[in-house]
Amino acid sequence: MKRTTLSALIGGLFIATPALADDIPWITEGALTAGGMYTKESGRDSSKREEYQDLNSGVLSNVFFRGRDDRNWIDFYGENFGRDDQFIEVRGGQYDTFKYGVYTNWMPHNFAFQALTPLQGSGTNLQTGSFPNPNPATWNSFNLGYERKDTGGYFEWQRQTPWYFRVEGNHVTFDGSKVGSGALGTSPSNGFIDLAFPVTYTTNNISAEAGYNTRSMHFAANYLFSRFDNGNQSLQWTNPFFANNLDTTYLASDNTYQRIALNGTMRDLPVASTLAARYTYAKTTNDTPVPLTALDTGGIYVPTMPNTDHFHGDYVNQTFSVSLNSTPVKNLDTKIYYNFNKLANNSTAVEFAAGTTVDCGGAVCDNVLYDYRKNNFGLEGIYRIDRGNRLSAGYDYLDTKQNRFDYDDVTDNKFWVEWKNTSLDNVTARIKYQYIQRRSNFLLSNVGIDANDPQFINRFVARYDNSDFNQNYLKFVVDWSPMPLLDVSVEGIFKDTEYTGTVLGRTKDHRDEIYGTLAYGPPSLRLTLMGDYEWVKYDSYHRNIGGGSCVSNGVTYPDCFDPNTAPNSFAYNYSAANKDTNWLVGLGLDWQATDQFLVKASLLYFQSDGSSDVISQMNFGNPLPIRQYDNWKNTAINIKGIYTLNKQWSLTGGYAYNKTNYSDIAYNGYQYTIPFPGVTNNTGQSYLNGYRAFTNGDYNLVYLLATFHFQ
Repeated sequence: MKRTTLSALIGGLFIATPALADDIPWITEGALTAGGMYTKESGRDSSKREEYQDLNSGVLSNVFFRGRDDRNWIDFYGENFGRDDQFIEVRGGQYDTFKYGVYTNWMPHNFAFQALTPLQGSGTNLQTGSFPNPNPATWNSFNLGYERKDTGGYFEWQRQTPWYFRVEGNHVTFDGSKVGSGALGTSPSNGFIDLAFPVTYTTNNISAEAGYNTRSMHFAANYLFSRFDNGNQSLQWTNPFFANNLDTTYLASDNTYQRIALNGTMRDLPVASTLAARYTYAKTTNDTPVPLTALDTGGIYVPTMPNTDHFHGDYVNQTFSVSLNSTPVKNLDTKIYYNFNKLANNSTAVEFAAGTTVDCGGAVCDNVLYDYRKNNFGLEGIYRIDRGNRLSAGYDYLDTKQNRFDYDDVTDNKFWVEWKNTSLDNVTARIKYQYIQRRSNFLLSNVGIDANDPQFINRFVARYDNSDFNQNYLKFVVDWSPMPLLDVSVEGIFKDTEYTGTVLGRTKDHRDEIYGTLAYGPPSLRLTLMGDYEWVKYDSYHRNIGGGSCVSNGVTYPDCFDPNTAPNSFAYNYSAANKDTNWLVGLGLDWQATDQFLVKASLLYFQSDGSSDVISQMNFGNPLPIRQYDNWKNTAINIKGIYTLNKQWSLTGGYAYNKTNYSDIAYNGYQYTIPFPGVTNNTGQSYLNGYRAFTNGDYNLVYLLATFHFQ
């Protein structure tokens, strides 16, 4: 990523220091830190270890500055100047008059280093190549990832208290590339090609708020305007399946977002009540042309025959919420709330004519203009039984009406109760039980003429995000100090979900989690041991059908789209149980070795073991359990020493080590072509770029910093 020198900006910030007051002198304090780090890495691709941070060898720096008098104040902090993950912030103001702040925050997102592709122009909107090209040794190398830069600020005027006015804005850019792919042909058997989607995004936000704020009430009105611009709204790339002609992938289009928000809070009402309400009106719009042609078999561009050549996106989202917190009687606190959310989709309805290359199975193909209306209300209560016991309970109701093709009305009922005990001086305990019931209106129970109609199977397919379920949830937390200098904390979560009535889809999921810490010693020599264990299991049931109809190679398999039909080698059911076991152990040390020397150290080990057990009727398909299913091992060691020479100078030195081992059946024995070895007579051969394939490796990092403190 490109780096920029910011010395001129930093110098300008300090020049802007406010004038000193006459009666109370300007008081300053701060610190300047400079040094460097050296990193040595092994492994083919370190992008996972550096996904959100810059670990390149080089200069390290940070600056802290604070100034005050009886009228003005200013804070400045900056770190990692000139690096890909730098941060700078200045805040200041004049007491009871105004305050302000400006910042810039950079963050990389690295996906793959030294990836390979047979295409030229990776990360641009035109990626071309000559196919077939089955030899990765002749491909091009590139880095997959982007840099996010967020720069903004705010100003708030408070002089006319209780009235205030605030304006803020920011400018966010994404520059680079991200993970993508394109289909070769019109069937999964034709393969795919990995692509580096270009990322040239710009978002500009500005908002203004005016309000009235006192101890007993607060009212505010806010307006936000946001503009998103994409420098590349489409990507053209060579598709070997279609005679090496240019295919087109359509990316995010420019859009505009506007929101009006009204807030109000009234305190000190009868029975110690506080009433709060909020209303928002938000609108998102965009305009983009509708493609009039598409690449088809034989490398020919054929008309798509849409009913319009232009799409206008128009989303209107309205929300309203109100809550009342009260203390109606002694020792009882209550809350009643209501939330409303409505999404109206007024976008253009686009239809592609039947018989075109983008039709939907020989019929008209149109876009789905999704909208919904949600009503949510609930009540909560907290009753203090005595000084050491508190009982809480609540009920929450959510109803969603929507225009999905499978579920149009979904209702969730949630009940919970919690008990907290602090009656013992050295023990605090809390336990919570929660029950959720979801019920939905399924719209596909009568689709399909009979079990020979491909639509018939949709009678049995339940999408778990809206399907019926019953869920039991239990959580407990215990904090215990059995003796001086010893602290113990344990937290456990158990969640079980049964998807009632589901035939095909997710039928059950279960999660157990327990977390604990043990700390011993005075602040001068404190040892901390921590551990975390998670066990997750997802059960599902599916049906395999060997074609798009019940006839294959002249043989008829009656009622093949009914999962209740007797199994055969063409159509059968199978179950899958996906399991993940995750555990983490850690050890921390804080040691004040001398008055001048402080040592901090930590050791973390994380392991995740996944598996998938697949069982089919009469063993059709000969399924095998998958043992290497997203397995991770990670070891991290950090040692840091801080030596204080005097009031002005201190030295910080440290060492960090990280080792990653990843094993997954999808990546073990990774090759860049499917099938492998690549051939020159298969236009549907897949081409991969190495994303997440070579994450194993480690790094050793050493750093030394000198800090000058001033005041």
